[in-house]
Amino acid sequence: ETKLQSCDAFLCSSLWGNSSHGFSYRPSVGASGGLLTLWDSSEVEVWSSESNDHVLWCHGRFIKSGDEFSVANVYAPCDYGAKQ
Repeated sequence: ETKLQSCDAFLCSSLWGNSSHGFSYRPSVGASGGLLTLWDSSEVEVWSSESNDHVLWCHGRFIKSGDEFSVANVYAPCDYGAKQ
């Protein structure tokens, strides 16, 4: 959870460092949520990402093996009603 309404390459570089990387994010709504997924772009190729209310999906492949994957970054709100 980032709690950020916006995220850019500069911010991701400050988190990841100078090595090659990619990222996808879903903005926060108010002071809750906000998801960020970062990856090493020399190891992973991500060809699509999508998001819903509380999840950020990334679809791609590992460059060395060619194995494809989908990964879900999930934010579960504290409000029980919002978890439904």
